[in-house]
Amino acid sequence: MLESFTYHFVEDEHYNYFDDMYSPDYVCQDMMEAIIDAVKSGNFPAAELQRLKDGLEKLKHTEAYEDYGVPYALDAWEKSC
Repeated sequence: MLESFTYHFVEDEHYNYFDDMYSPDYVCQDMMEAIIDAVKSGNFPAAELQRLKDGLEKLKHTEAYEDYGVPYALDAWEKSC
C-alpha cells in the first residue's frame, strides 16, 4: 500500500490537494504504528520483517519521498529502529 501511495502521490499530483481533511498519509501512519508495535512485541516473522525493511528502503528512493517526504510513515519507522 505504501508503495502504491508513493507512485500515485506524484502521478496524480496529490500534493496539490493535501489539507487537514484529506491526507491518505494518516492511514499510512496508523498502519506503520501497528506494524512497529507488532515488531516490538515479537509478533512479526523474521522473513516478513526483512521483506518490510527491503520495501521501505526502496520507498526512500522514490520521488514522492525524496521531494515531498511522503509517506511520512517512513520517518516513524526510522525513529523506531
